[in-house]
This record gives sequence, structure tokens and C-alpha cells, in this order.
Amino acid sequence: MPAITEGRVIRLSIDLNVLFADQKARDKGVRGTAARMLMDAIRDGTCPAGPVQLVTSVPVIENWADSMRRHLGYSRDFAQEKADLLYEYANQGPMPEGPRIVVGMGHVPFGTEEQVRNSIRTRASPKNADKLFDEIADDRNVLLTALAGEADILATADTDLFTKGDAVALERSDVVLYPFGERTLVVGTPNFVAYWLRQGIIPDYAFVQSRPDDFLPKQEATPVPG
Repeated sequence: MPAITEGRVIRLSIDLNVLFADQKARDKGVRGTAARMLMDAIRDGTCPAGPVQLVTSVPVIENWADSMRRHLGYSRDFAQEKADLLYEYANQGPMPEGPRIVVGMGHVPFGTEEQVRNSIRTRASPKNADKLFDEIADDRNVLLTALAGEADILATADTDLFTKGDAVALERSDVVLYPFGERTLVVGTPNFVAYWLRQGIIPDYAFVQSRPDDFLPKQEATPVPG
């Protein structure tokens, strides 16, 4: 096997909803799902397309522990133990790196700071206790984690929630591009990411560029003449 180099390692970031889908599948003994494939690749540090390095952060891990406790009925200690596996996967990957501490990167991709504060207060309300994830705070942490960690790919079931700020929406709904500095993050659904990784292909920005006819930018609607 060729030596591992930075250019060959797939830097993969995972949204909370993918973690949730994977855990639900494992609890029910369901095999073959896209979420399970991605988490197996992260755990093993490899997949048919090459070595896989998890890109994650402290906020993502802590939010995952909280979600398992609130929505899967795990005890606080057991949920934290399960969430801490993400620390191990990141630290034991092909190019080990610890989870990042994300504090912001000069912009708020999912709303104003006041909206973020309001969303936190709303989430804390008892009437919203059954809400799985916070659409502003959690997605913001996930995106900032992927950008700060220079991930190639962010897998999420909610690509539509990432078509904000500098994002480039495409005609297809399973992929969104997010330019940042000299890099472009590919935000794709678990099915999209897992499909190509199973084929031995890394669905990163270079892959998207190589198939321009398959990844057409979404056209703005033409105004109807009055």
C-alpha cells in the first residue's frame, strides 16, 4: 500500500444527524446504511477510496452526547462514553489530530448572533425538549468545524440547511459547495458520499470539477413579465 500522505487522506466531517442515523441503525441491528458505512470508515480509518481522517470538534462531540441522552434515552455517563469515541477516532486516524475548539471564524453562516442566542433560549424551553437538533446553533458548529479542520467533505442529511451565506447551491439537491479561502468544502448527503466512497472515488471538490455537467449551479428563477 502506498505511503500515507496528506493529499491521499480523506478529511471527512460528520453532521449530528448522520451520527444519530448510524446509532439508530446499530441499536436496531440494521446493516448496510450510508450512515453506518461512513462511521465504519471513520472508526477503521479507511474505506475503498483510501485512508479516512475524522474532522470534528468539542462542540459537536458535546452536542452529540446531549442528543443521545435526550433522544435515545442513554444515561449521561453512557452517552458521554459513546460520544468520546469521536475523540478516539480523531486521535487514532491516519493523520491523528484532536477535536478542535471552535469559537467562530469571523462570520455567522446561519444567522446573526442575536438569532443564535434566541435559538439557544428556545432550545432550552421545556416545550421544545423533543426537538432533535437546533437548526442554527448545531449546524453552525458543524459547518465551522468542517471549515476550520479543512475537511474535504461534510456529510449531512440536511444539505438544504447549508445553502446559506457563501454556499453555492446546485441543480441537484444532494450536494452543496461551500468556498472558503482557497478551498471548497463539498457538503453532501450520506447516500451521495457513501456511494462514491464505496466505488473507490473521493467525492471532493476535484471530483465535482471533473464532472461539470453533473454538478450544474442552480439557476435563479427568471422573473415572470408583468
